[in-house]
Amino acid sequence: MNRKQRRTMKKQMGENSSEKLAEKIFQFDNLPDECLACLKPFDKTNKKMAQTWNVVIPEKDVVRLYCPDCWKMARKVAKQYKKENNIK
Repeated sequence: MNRKQRRTMKKQMGENSSEKLAEKIFQFDNLPDECLACLKPFDKTNKKMAQTWNVVIPEKDVVRLYCPDCWKMARKVAKQYKKENNIK
């Protein structure tokens, strides 16, 4: 990768993107061992679980983990709430 390509990539990604990514990776150590909603166990070594479960980091030191079933239900509830309250 030449210098021009690196500068272009840095512009597109933002200057602090590598710092933000490093911070998110550091927070992976704080990942819970179970779903926040249903307490279903999460195996950190299972590749399929890692690809299908959802991680939410609303605050700096808070990491929340949701299984696919709970995530689907939460999205359904949010969609219904938006529909009832005419929110886009």
